[in-house]
Amino acid sequence: MSERIFGGPTDHVTMHNTSSARAAAEQLLDLGRSRIALVGALEFSEDAASSASLRESGYGEALAAAGIGPDPDLVARSVSWGLDTGAEAICRLCRRGVDLDAVFALSDFLALGALRQLAVEGLCVPEGVAVIGFDNIDERRFSLRSLTTVDPGRDAIAETARQLLVERIGEKGEPAAPRTVKAGFRIVRRESTGFRDDDGGVGAG
Repeated sequence: MSERIFGGPTDHVTMHNTSSARAAAEQLLDLGRSRIALVGALEFSEDAASSASLRESGYGEALAAAGIGPDPDLVARSVSWGLDTGAEAICRLCRRGVDLDAVFALSDFLALGALRQLAVEGLCVPEGVAVIGFDNIDERRFSLRSLTTVDPGRDAIAETARQLLVERIGEKGEPAAPRTVKAGFRIVRRESTGFRDDDGGVGAG
């Protein structure tokens, strides 16, 4: 389940890392934001199939489709995804004087750290900087502002994996070829992008 494994011998249920990240960046673009910082890109990107690499690709696709060229100054790279990492990324961007009007963090923990540091830096969310995370973790309920995020469909991933396992247990004869299934996702819009909590979100995938 979950993280993508290429060439595996079993059924695999995963998430739309690239297209959901693109949808998140598009949400920010639709709000009129054009200086979108990416928080959590890999410092050393050796694995093109990693979640970070796939989500960075989706971010880049959204910008390219909007006619916005890549700006390395807006990409805050790191070697881990944590609260401290998100805060440190915003601190580095601000210390370098990078102009930004939005943040797309590749995990909610990164986003929560970013929200904290934006407040420290005196940047208002969402008026000055809109923020989107990824994962829809329970902790996002306790942030100020409440966090807009990508819900990657974890409940659907678990249920689909269960169904596939039951099918495999009951399988007769020659096993069918391994299957890859991606769960649907949605953008859950909340206060960090200027919406009321859980306004229904935008479904996709």
